[in-house]
Amino acid sequence: MKHKIVIFLLICTILITGCAEPRILERISITTLLGYDIAENNKVTATLTVRQVSPDDKSSIETQSNTEDTSFGTRIKVDLQTAKKVMAGQLRVILIGNELAKSGIEQPLQRNMMNSEISNSIYIAIAEGTAKEIIEGEYENITDIGQHVYNLIHHNVESQHSVSSTLHEIVRNDYSPFRDNAIPIVKKEDQIISIKGLALLHDSKMVGELSSTDAFYVIMLRDKFDAGAVELTLPGNTLSSNRDKDDKLEVAINSINSKRSIKLVDAPTIEFDINIDIKCRLVELNSNENTGEAEITKKLEKAIGAELEKELARVIKITQEKNTDIFGFGDVYHASVRHSGLTEEKWHEMYPNAKMNTKVKVEILRNGVFE
Repeated sequence: MKHKIVIFLLICTILITGCAEPRILERISITTLLGYDIAENNKVTATLTVRQVSPDDKSSIETQSNTEDTSFGTRIKVDLQTAKKVMAGQLRVILIGNELAKSGIEQPLQRNMMNSEISNSIYIAIAEGTAKEIIEGEYENITDIGQHVYNLIHHNVESQHSVSSTLHEIVRNDYSPFRDNAIPIVKKEDQIISIKGLALLHDSKMVGELSSTDAFYVIMLRDKFDAGAVELTLPGNTLSSNRDKDDKLEVAINSINSKRSIKLVDAPTIEFDINIDIKCRLVELNSNENTGEAEITKKLEKAIGAELEKELARVIKITQEKNTDIFGFGDVYHASVRHSGLTEEKWHEMYPNAKMNTKVKVEILRNGVFE
């Protein structure tokens, strides 16, 4: 009986394998980076990196670009320009040009969501300027621009210097009536590619942006830290009354571990309490004060907490001015108020006037190296 089962499983395996479409590397083109830009007459320009593998195992990178009425149409035109079938199974990043992002990213998102070749874990990013100029740029130290942009985004997401923006996460938020998207902005300056900051979206359209430093506060409020670092400027008299308040006391903390809670405390006035507990390591301080003393540590913890509260309030205020709820306050309101009848339109009328009470409690676990 066992032998019959084994034979049956082997036959099934052979049949399944035989049904798979063979994809020989020498006969296909592999793309790792795909860019979309808006062109004249509301057409779409698609630019992609294509890796060609020769029979002698040598590979080369080239770019293809074309313009059509839709993102699907550009894919067909690009296929017509290549001698091999373009496969998107290794696609790592979709880069959307700034102007297209301002007019709406819904079309390229839907096009790629419906492509069964493409993984939901690929990253979405916004290009400062056009995606085309980043993809087609000449770089002395970058051999594969697609892999480079992917490594850049993935490293900063893992280090919690930037927010995660996979296709799955972006589409999920796009479908949510009470949550908007924040997407990393990729910038080209000469031959250097870097993450400039975060694009703020409302109704699938880019309506503003935050700096790369502000991404720290977005992550702090949206998720929880298990890594991360930040530099802060505190009042000069934080540790000693002998120093002038207008002087600057520079502080750096890392190994940040945090947890946060958001609670609706007053539905009629739309008031939220935001409580964040942070445990961190002090790694740099431009002061001669003895941080080994408990009193000095307490002063630092209080001052750092106050500065983080101020910066959080500033970042939240920017999102309210742009009317983009990237933190999901609408989800909290909707879950807290029964029979609220809340709609997407109604929430975005309410969000700019919501009151946010931020409270940050800081605990310095151990000291590091000081200037």
